[in-house]
Amino acid sequence: MSGLPKGWVEAEVREVVQPTENCDPTKEIDLAFRYVDIGSINNKTFSIENPKTTLGRDAPSRAKRRIRSGDVLFSTVRTYLKNIALVPDELDGEITSTGIAVLRPSHAVLSDFLFPLVRSEGFIRPLSLKQDGTLYPAITDSDLLNHRIPIPPLAEQKRIVAKLNALNAKSAHARTQLARIETLVSRYKQAVLSKAFSGQLGRKELNELVVRIKAGKNLRCEERPPRSDEKGVVKVSAVTWGEFRPDQSKTLPSDFEPEEDTRIRSCDFLFSRANTIELVGAVVIVGDTPDNLYLSDKILRLEFREPIDKWLLWYLRSPMGREALMNISSGNQLSMRNIGQKSLLSLFIPYADFELRDEIVRRIESAFAKIDRLAKEAKRALELVDRLDEAIFAKAFRGELVPQDENDEPAEHLLARIHAKREAEPKGKRRRGAKA
Repeated sequence: MSGLPKGWVEAEVREVVQPTENCDPTKEIDLAFRYVDIGSINNKTFSIENPKTTLGRDAPSRAKRRIRSGDVLFSTVRTYLKNIALVPDELDGEITSTGIAVLRPSHAVLSDFLFPLVRSEGFIRPLSLKQDGTLYPAITDSDLLNHRIPIPPLAEQKRIVAKLNALNAKSAHARTQLARIETLVSRYKQAVLSKAFSGQLGRKELNELVVRIKAGKNLRCEERPPRSDEKGVVKVSAVTWGEFRPDQSKTLPSDFEPEEDTRIRSCDFLFSRANTIELVGAVVIVGDTPDNLYLSDKILRLEFREPIDKWLLWYLRSPMGREALMNISSGNQLSMRNIGQKSLLSLFIPYADFELRDEIVRRIESAFAKIDRLAKEAKRALELVDRLDEAIFAKAFRGELVPQDENDEPAEHLLARIHAKREAEPKGKRRRGAKA
């Protein structure tokens, strides 16, 4: 690292953190403690969520590291995932995993400065290159502690932290508002569908419109998508509230020949007759698809007397359609629900002549296209906010975010004093957890 501003110094992480404490909770079998593992860290908000409460007798073998308020927790496993968090006051004295490095700032660096620094791409990217292992890629604690970082004067760190906090508050607000758009999009689509099917429409029993229903069989398959030279059946997860998912399929035994009329074709209308309560009754119209996939026993193909497929698709996805399907479904409310063919065919649906149906479908799809464009733009804006945060970090740790002050004590002087103090301590006092 070169070209640091005046008063800054390059140092290894170990030079600016204190030793920490190891512990063995199994020695106090009835003592309850909160355990922070990698799963407790939200790598979107960089915070600790729902640490597990456990007794010493049930402590995981990796629960060995004591944490203190203000510590920076850094997962050494898959560092690119950025499982990083700052320990809040309420978790002072609790325990974390040996898969998490505990960085306890010394007097040379502010906790609120070190925390964003180790989350920055400039820190993460070169460190991730040191990972070893294929199934469980990780760095060692030494890799982390030997990593070199820029350290500004302490007074400048305070100015940088204040500026970062102000900017991060704005980006956090923008991120929250943009994230709300996904929920609003879903609500708006449901509102469009409710309005579309709430007018003065007739009603027909689905049995009057369906020529044929076809289902596959319950077959023993290999749990993987088939290759192009193999045959497969679709799983219930292939039929969603969006598009057909041909990747959600299983491979048939090589010696089994499925019925030809159960082959899935482009433009097929597929109905999920058995699924969880959230997905039972899902419908899709198949687009381009491989020609080696077949119906399963839980996926039905409906064929119609007239072009009503898009009309029916949007109705069954509407609040009224969902309610109607729930009324004819059976099974456990908390697990799988089923809709029998006889019940499905007895369903009454809104009906209109072709011209009106076609116009309503056109308006639905036009409205959805506009909504989807808005959602796409919001997603893009969210990505830009993330890039903006990273650009701010980069400027901060190059010394370009706030002005330097020649009256600040150079970081090198502070580090030299800390180093001298450590060297002067009797060896017996240089224990894990000693204050620096």
